[in-house]
Formats: sequence, C-alpha cells, structure tokens
Amino acid sequence: MESERFNQFVQLIESVHKSVNKIKLSIAPTLGVKSVHVFWLYELLSHPDGLTAATLASKSKIDRSLVSREVEELRAHGYIEVAIGGGEKRKNYNSRIRLTEKGEELARTITEYAMAAQSAADAGVSEEELESFYMTLQKLSANLSQVAEQPKELKQEVV
Repeated sequence: MESERFNQFVQLIESVHKSVNKIKLSIAPTLGVKSVHVFWLYELLSHPDGLTAATLASKSKIDRSLVSREVEELRAHGYIEVAIGGGEKRKNYNSRIRLTEKGEELARTITEYAMAAQSAADAGVSEEELESFYMTLQKLSANLSQVAEQPKELKQEVV
C-alpha cells in the first residue's frame, strides 16, 4: 500500500508542477518575459527592499548562475535594478535586486494571473481543507528535503 501511495504522490506532484509550468509558459510570452522570470517578478513584488540573486535561486530552486544571467535580461528591459552596496565594486550574488516602477506594474499583472489560477485551483475546496493540505505539504516537503540531503541514511534503512 505504501508504494502505491508514494507513486500516487509523485504523479500528483509532477502533474501539479507541469500544470504550473504550462500556465507560466502560456502567460509569459503575452507579458514579454520568459517563464522563468514570472516567479521572480511575483516574488520581488512582496519584497520592496529587494532580494539577492542567491535568495531568488534558493526560493525558485534554480542554479544561481542561471539567475544571474536571466536577471541581467530583466534589468536590460527595465523591470529590475540591481543595487551594489556595502563597498562592493561589482554585482554579485548578494547584490539586492529590486523592481522598478515598470517591473512593479508587470508584477501586479502577474499577481492577477496567479490569483485567478489560485481561485480556479481552489474551487470546491474549503478553507479548512486548504489549511490542512498546506500544513501537510510543508511537512512532506521538509521530510523529503532531509531525505534528499542524506540519501546514504535512506540506503542504510533499506538494508
């Protein structure tokens, strides 16, 4: 029974991930950005003081070098600014990335899409069910992150 549950869990998580990516891929071109930019702009809107490339990479589970390359494209289009501070002479992974006015406007549009998608996804699900689901999903995510960090221990348990 547990293997059936694990298989179902993996399939459902992958299905959700694919659906979210499909949504991002469908709206990004209409907004003039890449799908990878959508989450970052959305995330930066809720952090007016900015985030670092390292933080964006961590939050989106994407390599820092990709974030740095793609952030430059967002800067070139006028959506973000990269603040160099603390006596630094060049941008690095710890430079603060902030939305410009143009970026804030785009991020608000992304938020409207996100809220519409969330409302559609939440249809027929009670607030209590959602609260329980997210608490459970957070625990599962934390547990699986630990397993992923310690795969040798997992192998020892099997043997």
